[in-house]
Amino acid sequence: ASYGFDYDQRDRSFMPTSGSIIGFRQTLPFYADRNFISNTFTLSKYMSFSENILVANKYYVSAIEGLNDDDVRLNKRNFLSSKRLRGFQRGKVGPKDDKDHVGGNYAAAVNFEMSLPKLLPDSTNLDVGLFLDLGNVWGVDYDKSIDESNKLRSSAGLVANYSSPIGPLSFTFSQNLSKAPTDETESF
Repeated sequence: ASYGFDYDQRDRSFMPTSGSIIGFRQTLPFYADRNFISNTFTLSKYMSFSENILVANKYYVSAIEGLNDDDVRLNKRNFLSSKRLRGFQRGKVGPKDDKDHVGGNYAAAVNFEMSLPKLLPDSTNLDVGLFLDLGNVWGVDYDKSIDESNKLRSSAGLVANYSSPIGPLSFTFSQNLSKAPTDETESF
């Protein structure tokens, strides 16, 4: 069984310029072959310093624990999406069992973003921004010998958001600042 809540104080849900949103999600065992409890907390804060500079700080923490000495199933483990940790392939960060990334019991990410909406003329339909992402996935309960590569990953880069006739398109160019040797990265 899962439940959650969001406390939304943003001025608007799409491209907010001020306010914050706080979220909490929890999953409890109702009927499962392996019992676990999962908790996720998110916080995003948006600030406008002028019509030319918008700043967002985003925080994400997630933990999953097996109950009654049960190990967490592989498909229930935590991974960081490429939205939370840009510059790294989704699911290819953190503990690795032989050749497979297996996720972890814990995940955390911090994102700092600066949007410059008025940098280019309105006729281009293009907004640009800069970002710095930090994150990690760690903890494997079923085998203590697995190399967790417990290292803080980070990347920085440029984001271009284009308002096209078919809808908004987003392009991300990133450069990894720190990574583990087992991580799989991407720069676009």
